[in-house]
Amino acid sequence: KAAAERAAAIWREAKPAAADHPYLVRKAVGPHGVRQHEGRLVIPMRADGELVSLQFIGADGEKRFLPEGRTKGAYFAIGKPADVICIAEGFATAATIHQATGQAVAVAFNCANLEPVARALRAKFPSAKLIVCADDDRGTEGNPGLAAATHAAEAVGGFLAVPDFGSDRPADATDFNDLARLRGADAVREAIAHGAPPATESTPRAGEDTTPHVELLCARDVKIEPVRWLWDGWLAAGKLHILAGAPGTGKTTIALALAATVTTGARWPDGSRAERGDALIWSGEDDPTDTLAPRLTAAGADLARVQFVRSVRDHDGARPFDPATDMAALTAAARRLPDLRLLILDPIVNAVGADSHKNVEVRRALAPVVDLAESLRVAALGISHFSKNTAGRDPVERVTGSLAFGALPRVVLAAAKIKNDDGTDGRLLARAKNNLGPDSGGFGYSIELTEIGGGISASRVLWGAAVEGTARELLADADAEPDGEQRDAADWLRERLADGPVDSKEVKRDAEANGISWATLRRAKKRIGAESTKNGMGGGWSWYLPKVLKDAEDAQEKKVSTFGKSEHLREPGVIDPEVF
Repeated sequence: KAAAERAAAIWREAKPAAADHPYLVRKAVGPHGVRQHEGRLVIPMRADGELVSLQFIGADGEKRFLPEGRTKGAYFAIGKPADVICIAEGFATAATIHQATGQAVAVAFNCANLEPVARALRAKFPSAKLIVCADDDRGTEGNPGLAAATHAAEAVGGFLAVPDFGSDRPADATDFNDLARLRGADAVREAIAHGAPPATESTPRAGEDTTPHVELLCARDVKIEPVRWLWDGWLAAGKLHILAGAPGTGKTTIALALAATVTTGARWPDGSRAERGDALIWSGEDDPTDTLAPRLTAAGADLARVQFVRSVRDHDGARPFDPATDMAALTAAARRLPDLRLLILDPIVNAVGADSHKNVEVRRALAPVVDLAESLRVAALGISHFSKNTAGRDPVERVTGSLAFGALPRVVLAAAKIKNDDGTDGRLLARAKNNLGPDSGGFGYSIELTEIGGGISASRVLWGAAVEGTARELLADADAEPDGEQRDAADWLRERLADGPVDSKEVKRDAEANGISWATLRRAKKRIGAESTKNGMGGGWSWYLPKVLKDAEDAQEKKVSTFGKSEHLREPGVIDPEVF
């Protein structure tokens, strides 16, 4: 909403773009309704008829989007829609197509947005002929422009048009604007006119029998392979896993502890040795600079073996990575990491661009994640939450969203706050489901705040002893807590503030995203002893957690050995982080 308001304010201030703007002159296109602000072209991005963001294009062609503005499904329309609507990536490409054909063209702004825009237009114009006009990025690995355009056309039953540069094609020629510059408007019209439904491997040849055929595989011909475990019984190579739990149980910190074990080849909580390798991490909730990297450092990870997914770059520039549309690009990047062992997606629900409560749509959306794990033989770990008001149910059924989030993964892990036998508070990581091995048992753990140097603190996991029982049995105490909601909120807030002060507005926004009300959040703040501080003159407020908390119930000050009850995990020569 804030980005949309900023977009509206800038759009009101902007003036109609001059036809002699350097970018328009170089691309040989007209303004077509765009505006100009502080020397840059301003292109409106609309979704459902509402202005949601802006794209800025400088005189040198540099393209920028409004920070935090929406891109997915947003487009700019050139011309009036009729029986035929074209869809292109960039403004200059779309303007070229419109000028050559007279057809209405939607600017999708990048290749990843072609399919969302195509779907939006199909819903709005169900009988229109949609032509997706591809950028032929043949010089880029995987040809992302052509691949995305093909998928978009397939998704809406549309047509695919590709620029034909002939045999003397220059190396840098990719789109229809390049085609117009090299071969003229007639070549553009001809290429659009020759658009056709995208060919697939199953497209029949003329005269070929099109009757569906079921392919069979004889069991005798199956090559039997054992499950390859990254952590025996817990993390399997080539498979999808889910780690779920209530807010504040430390799910992300657990995932980073697992990554640290992989990158150093250290020992798992059961004492077995990890195969050393790389970890690839995408987080839509935490920043690498102030949260992820500090926690990895606290966990003792080999940072040289950790890669963060930051953005996707194409010929339009960089944009945020979207797991719902960019898994193909992520797979290509992951192939460049030959020692990759673990992929973490936090939260996994972001990989679903459709309704996350519909079984079929979730299965379809998670298929690229499953394919990535299988093709690269890596363990994919998705982080999720427990749904509210599901206490007492099977932990697999408590995973937020469709039941497919629990059914599709081969292993589901659950994290929870529990009561220890002596009445003290504890935490538990349990196996809630395992289609490949034992499906019970778990390990106790605690979360400790530790100094990592430079006055920076970060949280880390301290593993405890192994426990027996099913996840449902082991989590029963946590479900029976009379003040479970308050405790969950306090745990969530303690973890959110574990790495240092956080702006109060950001805390409130993140809490609401986790189903925690403002009133509950304020009570949780008081409960854990968090305090507020002013961010300078005229600034807002930040919440922070004092190094020694006053709340005797939730924050007893303890000194805990890094290895706790699992002293067998200690390696000779390794510095004890407690005294590091």
